[in-house]
Amino acid sequence: MSAIQSKAKGPSGKRTAYYGRLSGGSMSCRSSELTRDDVITPARLRAFSPSDFEAYSARGEEFRRRLCGAVLHALKLSDAWRTDCESRGEWGGVFPVHLRLTHRTCKHVTLDILSPGAESPFWHGLIWIMPDHTGLYVLNSERFDPVAIRALLARTEEMIAAGVRPAEIAARLGRRGMH
Repeated sequence: MSAIQSKAKGPSGKRTAYYGRLSGGSMSCRSSELTRDDVITPARLRAFSPSDFEAYSARGEEFRRRLCGAVLHALKLSDAWRTDCESRGEWGGVFPVHLRLTHRTCKHVTLDILSPGAESPFWHGLIWIMPDHTGLYVLNSERFDPVAIRALLARTEEMIAAGVRPAEIAARLGRRGMH
């Protein structure tokens, strides 16, 4: 879908750029009807449907980066995590928000945070058992839940600090029956 731009005057009388569908179609954004300058809050992230995420990310790389940035900002990660986000489909392009969090002192511990979209209606946390080969879902949630994601990351940090090996961390997180 190519972005449709409309220059319309906003309430302040200034012209604002609108990027997205102007009418109809299966990819219309109900709660995600945002302009380039609108802030994506945690409340908006919780209100987005899977099709809202898909439609918003389909607007292009800039909008996809904004989604990822909003999620990272809401998570308020500790300095223990190195972050990366998919913007051009480099990890398959399946999820509108695809964050990759790698522990700074234990580079073999990587968790992906995945938003709802066409592939799945849920938020997922995926820990990699063998990088780029096998992963285990350790978090599934119907709505964006930064508290649950931070708890998952805190438990992971505790195990790393205790000297637990990466494969055992994955096994323990998987056995816990996360959300």
